Amino acid sequence: MKPTSVIIMDTHPIIRMSIEVLLQKNSELQIVLKTDDYRITIDYLRTRPVDLIIMDIDLPGTDGFTFLKRIKQIQSTVKVLFLSSKSECFYAGRAIQAGANGFVSKCNDQNDIFHAVQMILSGYTFFPSETLNYIKSNKCSTNSSTVTVLSNREVTILRYLVSGLSNKEIADKLLLSNKTVSAHKSNIYGKGNAANLLI
Repeated sequence: MKPTSVIIMDTHPIIRMSIEVLLQKNSELQIVLKTDDYRITIDYLRTRPVDLIIMDIDLPGTDGFTFLKRIKQIQSTVKVLFLSSKSECFYAGRAIQAGANGFVSKCNDQNDIFHAVQMILSGYTFFPSETLNYIKSNKCSTNSSTVTVLSNREVTILRYLVSGLSNKEIADKLLLSNKTVSAHKSNIYGKGNAANLLI
């Protein structure tokens, strides 16, 4: 039987290694690539089929939501599980909206990642029950204007602003000009209600 191919994408090598060790509990899973570079992943996807990508929402030079669109353009059937240490309610909602197959908070038990992988590869989605309850009660609705009003790029820049990074540091991380970052900041401040979700 052909093994299930998995790519792990995270900025921290120790997290990539931990996830690999965790997934080794299932002998049918084969880790074919571990990286934090989206360009390496794109090159791999162009030449070989992949079943599942586990990735952090924060990636150097891009964000997970934007990158998901590029992934689907290359391999439409690949499944994607998002990981994040950020606001579970907001980002799980964005993940659902972006078409991901699952979301797990890095604050959760590691076994949640393993369980999510098993569920996704069995044809299901995996999102925190708390998030789904929020969505149903409209506290964190994917249809809410407060969730959709910020673009993926603006969400990424806002996260960096909240963590104290300067315009130049943000520009360097995202491979943008200072002028572009300033323009995004102006747009974000004009959408104060949505920005408050991340603070």
